Amino acid sequence: MTVDSSEESEPEVALTDVQTRDEQHERAHLAETVRLLTAELERLVGSIDKSAGSIQEQKEYMWENWRDMDSAEKAGLRTDVNMAVVLGEHAVMLRKRIERLLESPYFGRVDFRTDGDKHARDYYIGVHNLSDPETQEIVIHDWRAPVSSLYYDFESGEAHFEAPRGIVHGNITGKRQYKIQGGRLEYMFDSALNIGDDVLQRELSQSADDKMKNIVATIQREQNAVIRNETAQVLILQGVAGSGKTSIALHRVAFLLYRFKDTLSSDNVMILSPNKVFGDYIADVLPELGEEQVAEIDFDKIAGKLLAKVTGYETFSEQVVSLLDHTDAAAAERMRYKATPEFVTCLENWLAEQAENDFVPADIEHKSTRLSADWVADAFDESRALPVFTRLDHVANTAIHLLKNQVVDKGGKWSAADTAKLRRQVRAMFPYKDPFAMYKAFYTDPARRGLFRPLGRKKIEYADVFPLIYTMIRTARQESYGHIRHLLVDEMQDYTPIQYAVLRELFSCKMTILGDSNQSVNPFSSSTLSTIRDIFPDADCLELCKSYRSTSEITDFAQHISRNDKLIPIERHGLPPQVIACSGPRDETARILALIERHRHSDQRSLGIICKTVAQAQTLHHALSDAGVELTFLDYDSTAFAAGVVITSAHISKGLEFDTVIVPHVDEENFASDMDKSMLYIACTRAMHELHLTHAGSLSHFLAFAKNRFDPAEARVG
Repeated sequence: MTVDSSEESEPEVALTDVQTRDEQHERAHLAETVRLLTAELERLVGSIDKSAGSIQEQKEYMWENWRDMDSAEKAGLRTDVNMAVVLGEHAVMLRKRIERLLESPYFGRVDFRTDGDKHARDYYIGVHNLSDPETQEIVIHDWRAPVSSLYYDFESGEAHFEAPRGIVHGNITGKRQYKIQGGRLEYMFDSALNIGDDVLQRELSQSADDKMKNIVATIQREQNAVIRNETAQVLILQGVAGSGKTSIALHRVAFLLYRFKDTLSSDNVMILSPNKVFGDYIADVLPELGEEQVAEIDFDKIAGKLLAKVTGYETFSEQVVSLLDHTDAAAAERMRYKATPEFVTCLENWLAEQAENDFVPADIEHKSTRLSADWVADAFDESRALPVFTRLDHVANTAIHLLKNQVVDKGGKWSAADTAKLRRQVRAMFPYKDPFAMYKAFYTDPARRGLFRPLGRKKIEYADVFPLIYTMIRTARQESYGHIRHLLVDEMQDYTPIQYAVLRELFSCKMTILGDSNQSVNPFSSSTLSTIRDIFPDADCLELCKSYRSTSEITDFAQHISRNDKLIPIERHGLPPQVIACSGPRDETARILALIERHRHSDQRSLGIICKTVAQAQTLHHALSDAGVELTFLDYDSTAFAAGVVITSAHISKGLEFDTVIVPHVDEENFASDMDKSMLYIACTRAMHELHLTHAGSLSHFLAFAKNRFDPAEARVG
């Protein structure tokens, strides 16, 4: 049975009566739920006001009586105030949850009859839990609760879920999906199948907002398996473009925070994201799910922290800009060499060999006191578990302690200069003064000569940044992120095995690593699921192959640019992509202006103009701004995503999505290399509903397939 309150049908009278009564029952249930929520909101508002008043009274009492109170009274009063603040903050958090539920109390219902019971029980499922204060009966079940897995994982018939008391078996007798906004029922569907079809199609056809939203109402079975995986130490998720992998990973974080609420908090979770714009774009998802925002980090921040006093370095964005401008064959060879699991093993083995073979113990002599070379060798050997430079410090510190005591016992004096002299003696027993010198020495081997090429006296290539950091970590103690218990790594294909080796050393915690090998920015140093698994051999690996973002026409178009045979598109149709031939640069700008104007009069909200490079985006931004278009320019320094019309580069657009996308300058001169092909694929797969590509020169050979399928004459807009 399908019931849609927004559509009229003409079935038999008896069936109509049943449907009417059923819908009336659902509206009455919603009204009662809204009543409970409203009452709970009023209670929380009163509690918050009372807490605020109590805190103010306690503070005033402290100010007035501070001088007359002893230390015990002061401490007790401080504790009372702090407790009142904590309770007040908790009430504020609960109020936000209730306000979200009032907007849309629930999105699904599953009717489940437990084995041995005569009647099925209905479970309403929403973003948060709600209990009736009088009966303590759960009215709305949190989407992360064990019983809610019935809704996501099973069709009608036999089913089970894992409860605290064990696995509960039974039968699903019905499933229903709802769209509720502003506390009002817009439509509902009965479905014997998995979530999707009607509701999913409606949600996918909606316009993109200015931020990523939660998808709890449309989580698919394969996505739910990723979200609820509790056992993986490292979970690697390969997902095709538009598969919702980032959103799923954030919902996974929310699930883990719910499931392990006693041992895991938002302070223990960190997201490693590709850039600050993307971080802002996803910033609303966890708060929508009732969890606090978690800390973010990126590889540039890690590099800046560890290399601040060591050397200057090229950033990843600078590397990308340089490669898009000109691909140097020698530089590409250096990148390829340092982007393999074998390189990690080779560097690691070399560092270990130097620590064992290049240390030459010698006597330590100072002020008529002496420690033998054998003593030095034993002291160095007993700290074998430590990195080599830390071992040298251990030898030096032990020697300083012994010799200083001997000198002082004989009535002599010991100064800072004496300490420094001993440290120099110990350091002289090892041929490298620091990790940087050791890393450079790695390339003196004839087989590796020429594979290290500094960009200047105090600047290294990006390809050397994380090999150097790995050398630092393996040879000297570095500050790690010990408080982090779960790390989420996005855009996994853009990080090399040596970067994953660095993460493995800095973060000794569980990880969720996700990305799409088809969307790599730098083809010379991209990683696949298998190369990442070389660093994490015990990882659980999952793939998401269904693509939900784009219409079938856009997905098919992108598949002709970079084919992924595993991609399964969700059938949702729209306008075919347009490839628009222009007579020259002015005409191309005019066509883009016409497309922007058409978008402005449409029902769609977001438009992304995605150029190959930031420089091209900036030039076009000036031209469009001069023509009176209001739009937001995003570059590598941008920190926030914006609604409306956005212009940016393909690299920065990764992870974002727009109702309509315009890709300018798709001529052969601009899109010619493998790296250009990656950028073109990324740009096209940002589009949800419409895709337009413009060119003034001859069309890129990557779009040769479009010459016969997309007639420029038909694609003209005016």
